[in-house]
Amino acid sequence: MQNEPLDYEEDKQSNDFFYKPSLVLRFKSIFIDAMVIIFLMVIASWALNGLSIESGAIRGIVLVSIFLYEPIAMAFGRTLGQHIVGLQVTRKAEVLANTTQYRPIPLVASLVRYLLKGLLGWASLLTIHSDKYGQAIHDKLTGSVVCFKD
Repeated sequence: MQNEPLDYEEDKQSNDFFYKPSLVLRFKSIFIDAMVIIFLMVIASWALNGLSIESGAIRGIVLVSIFLYEPIAMAFGRTLGQHIVGLQVTRKAEVLANTTQYRPIPLVASLVRYLLKGLLGWASLLTIHSDKYGQAIHDKLTGSVVCFKD
């Protein structure tokens, strides 16, 4: 097969063109979001102790709310870490359709993606480099893809 020069504009018009974010960018986003969660936990603990709230139910609700930060933020846009590094999670179907504006994934898909990511851990990231769209295992299972946000 003869090597032909890549035509950026031609590739941009086809579904074969996709800039996948690097693993380093995804790690930066994850790290920033982990710091946000830790910060929220410290503030919540300080507030609950300061207000002398001893109820396990209220503490549990606050804790669950903090842990749901990522899926809720992604369903309504993106997390702070994704915003800072310029990433967004969207449906792979939108990337394949060559849409110009990617919408966030639905809340249910975001929750499932979050649970799978938590269950699979770092092993979920093993497929990022070998996948054309940079999908981790949890992305493949939920039909999502991490892309750059314009």
